Amino acid sequence: MRQNRSSKTAQNSKSSKFKWLIAIVLSTLVLTVGGLVLTNNLFTNSASSKELLVLKAEAVSVQHWKVPAKQQSISSARKDPPGPAVGKKVVYLTFDDGPSIHLKQFLEVLEKEKAPASFFFVGNEFANGDKETYQRMIDSGFVIGLHSYTHNPKKLYRKKDPTFISEMSRERDDFERISGIRTNLIRAPYGSTYLTNTQVEQTKQNGFRLVDWNIDSNDWRYSPGNSGAVYQNVLSQVNAYEGSDEPLVILFHERKNTLDALPRVIRMLRDKGYVFQAYHENETLHQNFKKDPNL
Repeated sequence: MRQNRSSKTAQNSKSSKFKWLIAIVLSTLVLTVGGLVLTNNLFTNSASSKELLVLKAEAVSVQHWKVPAKQQSISSARKDPPGPAVGKKVVYLTFDDGPSIHLKQFLEVLEKEKAPASFFFVGNEFANGDKETYQRMIDSGFVIGLHSYTHNPKKLYRKKDPTFISEMSRERDDFERISGIRTNLIRAPYGSTYLTNTQVEQTKQNGFRLVDWNIDSNDWRYSPGNSGAVYQNVLSQVNAYEGSDEPLVILFHERKNTLDALPRVIRMLRDKGYVFQAYHENETLHQNFKKDPNL
């Protein structure tokens, strides 16, 4: 009887050991397979993460390099104009027919005198300037405007197919392409007097802001060496506004006589209590011969 019990006990012991062995083998297989699956998932997830990072980087790169031209460009009105100085008289110095060979000299004088100004460029003269100078102007608080491509009144204001709007639009696009600066500020050659009502409406519809002047230096009438005549002409007209707070918009051209007269003109205006501002395309003052508050 004892022998039978011992035999059964031995058999049970062997059976238990066999079951444990099977359990260990199965556990090992499960762990191995699980580990392989986990490792595979880790590599797969890692690869997916890397791919995601690459895709994000490519998206950022595409977004950076494929921004539309208008968003890449700097607006000439990106700095809000200060508006009329409270309790002070304001003067806007404006210079037409550039960029000329004298442009950098004008900038040096104006920067030295801390007198910001607005310049109106002719498309046919773009070769006299460069992108670095234009950027310097914007950074220094100057404003760049458009003054047509040809400056030819027989084309700009003719009755049949006038070129005023097309020239301004072309110049705006070309200047943006050359300089990276987008400007909507314009000055009509010889003033807005010559614009028809249709052209005035087209000017507004095309997003342009036009400015004329109320003081004309007539510097183009005088010889290059006659800076005294330029100064006296401006002085006499400024004196006519004595006692008035009306802002002055002075018309100059990028000429040698104006360059030589400019320091005296600035000191004279400052002595009379004027503060200098550049005329922006979002300026609150509307100075045009049409007396149009929306032009």
